[in-house]
Amino acid sequence: MENNEKLLVGVSSCLMGEEVRFNGGHKKDHYIVQTLGEYFDFQPFCPEVAIGLGIPRPIIRLVQAAEGAPVRAVETKQAEQDHTQKLADYALSVTDKIQNFSGYILKKDSPSCGMVRVKVYREDKPKSPPQRDGSGIFARIIRERFPNLPMEEEGRLCDPVLRENFIERVFVYRRWQQLEQSAITPAKLVEFHTDHKYSIMAHDQTASKSLGQLVAKVGNCEDFAALCQQYIQKLMAIMTV
Repeated sequence: MENNEKLLVGVSSCLMGEEVRFNGGHKKDHYIVQTLGEYFDFQPFCPEVAIGLGIPRPIIRLVQAAEGAPVRAVETKQAEQDHTQKLADYALSVTDKIQNFSGYILKKDSPSCGMVRVKVYREDKPKSPPQRDGSGIFARIIRERFPNLPMEEEGRLCDPVLRENFIERVFVYRRWQQLEQSAITPAKLVEFHTDHKYSIMAHDQTASKSLGQLVAKVGNCEDFAALCQQYIQKLMAIMTV
């Protein structure tokens, strides 16, 4: 990685100061824009604007007809205005761009971009408080398509431990992307693991041993590509802890 290279990172547009929220405002995060902006080349997305919703626009929320039913994104005052499929389709339409990203920062609590603990309202229990167990439609699709991509919400970045963890994961994931671009060989995988061994151990020594045992199989592995995918999945899971 070149010293002056900025890492491509996706971000919710409102966090960059763009006035794209439902009320015509923004949620500019100065730490993201100014501090992280020194290292990251941010690529902003606003799924709600992208699917044609205006600024300002009606508020949307996540709803569920009953336990186990699909979660949908509908307008609060006109529930028949269902934007679920459009948001999902938009997420799928930008996967070619996002596959080149080394991380993604999302707007918390958003029915489109929220990563975790988004409110979900039950239509069969209208008087019950919403459950905070949902994720935004756009965010959910992106996480499903790119399970290894480091993702975080701006609210959680206020925690110094979570912030440091996210930044570390972004840089490690970028190095992995560069390794893939250079055509991974068994020798390169061993070198990559050796370079990151102590960082991995700092997260989980037991899991680090398991990962080391996986790397030790490269010499007699029948499906090296599958082993590499197993390696990065385990690596990113370990570093998230």
